[in-house]
Amino acid sequence: MKKVLASILLVALLLGSTVSAAQASEDTLDIEKAAIETIENSQILKTNNLRIEQMEKNYSDVKGQLNQMRWLLPYMPNPFEMVKNYVLTPKMYEDYLTQFYGGQAVLTNAVRLSAYSSYIELLKGDYEVNAQSDLMNSLYEDYKKTRIQEEKGMITESELRLAEIAFEQTRYLYLSAQNSRDSALMALNNMMGGDISRKYSVLQDYNVTPAAQIRTLEEYTNQALANRAEIISAQSALDLLKEQYLYGLAEIPNDYEFYKQQQEYEIANAQNTLDLAHINVSQNIAELYAGLESTMKAMEAMQYLAEQAEKNVQTAQIRYDQSEITFTELNDAKIAKVQADINLKKAELDAWLMQTTMNLACDAGVQPSGY
Repeated sequence: MKKVLASILLVALLLGSTVSAAQASEDTLDIEKAAIETIENSQILKTNNLRIEQMEKNYSDVKGQLNQMRWLLPYMPNPFEMVKNYVLTPKMYEDYLTQFYGGQAVLTNAVRLSAYSSYIELLKGDYEVNAQSDLMNSLYEDYKKTRIQEEKGMITESELRLAEIAFEQTRYLYLSAQNSRDSALMALNNMMGGDISRKYSVLQDYNVTPAAQIRTLEEYTNQALANRAEIISAQSALDLLKEQYLYGLAEIPNDYEFYKQQQEYEIANAQNTLDLAHINVSQNIAELYAGLESTMKAMEAMQYLAEQAEKNVQTAQIRYDQSEITFTELNDAKIAKVQADINLKKAELDAWLMQTTMNLACDAGVQPSGY
């Protein structure tokens, strides 16, 4: 008995400290705020931004210099060379910038997705803490009733012990969920560059709802082929080589055939790179689609199980009121329902994250290793 009372006091203290911590903070957090702060705190993105800014400055300087030099065109001994430089030099910088912009977009998506994933883990932990807390309070009330019944001789000591065990098990799950949530929060705070002990009064999830339906593989693939950074970069490099080749031919190089053969070889390689990028992107989307379908099916299955668990609780309550099942069996149904609700929430969050991953993969992409 003393053990149970001590456990109850501990839970009360834990709940009290949780409420106090929440009241002490007026902050709210949502998934987009978490992503924005994580992106702003990313050192690799900051470094890349500096490189891009320098390249943009160089590009602007070169264009300014070329614009000044074009007035000298009538006086140049080789005006064609001047025209070629005037046209191609900015295009070379534009190609460099295309590579930089693409790489930065992919890295940004990767950092964003990492923040999303961390926030999803935080939401899972927070939802489980709240669900287990409600269940724990309910089982505590049940335990108090059974203790009174046992004192009056209405139930056996073993039945009281079973009620105590149910409460203790739920308390353990509550504490475990609380630890998981706290760890997820510290990890996210660290990613965001803030105090890892920072607390939030509200973790918003209004914008973390999965779509009920997904598009076809063909629709996702077509979107990705039009937007992926590696394809855009490869196309830019190919276009530049082709234009350089044409200007080179117009100059009539000394070793015409050698020049032609060499440039056509480079163009063929660039075309192969572009073709390979198309293949890799299509394969990547197909793999993600398989994972997306799997999470959608899992969410559907968890929805069914949650509905069944709700029906089971209702049936168990009726049967218990009619003395057809024991109090322990009723508690088992309640515990199963809470776990089913937790599993459904986690499946919904997993589905949202997978849908978002696919959306980012159909944009610039989310695999920075290729840059």
